[in-house]
Amino acid sequence: TMPHLKLMEATSGTVKFRMMVEKGDGNVFGTMHGGLGASLVDVCSSVAILSKCERWGISTDMQISYLKGAPVGQEIDIVAKCDRAGKTLAFSSCFIYNEKGDLLLKGQHTKFMGTPHVQLDTSE
Repeated sequence: TMPHLKLMEATSGTVKFRMMVEKGDGNVFGTMHGGLGASLVDVCSSVAILSKCERWGISTDMQISYLKGAPVGQEIDIVAKCDRAGKTLAFSSCFIYNEKGDLLLKGQHTKFMGTPHVQLDTSE
């Protein structure tokens, strides 16, 4: 789970999150670890796909470009969009911005959608 990831807005096919980059999220250079960036692309773009077609899928491909670092202590905005959802494949894009609106990371995510509908467990 990502406890400090906050959903800010959601429409069919598009989701916006906000998160503070905390010390535990950093690398040795004091910026957000690239692995966390990849996880954010995976999670946020999956939610965007789910918001459009209400099915879970299985990742088949992810492509990520790291453009600029996000220092620990900085808030970031994540925008993910389901670009297309067909019978078997769904394509999404994800962008992470800093507080100034500079693009830090961009990612693309493809999922195989041929799996049966999975009921979400929301009990806690």
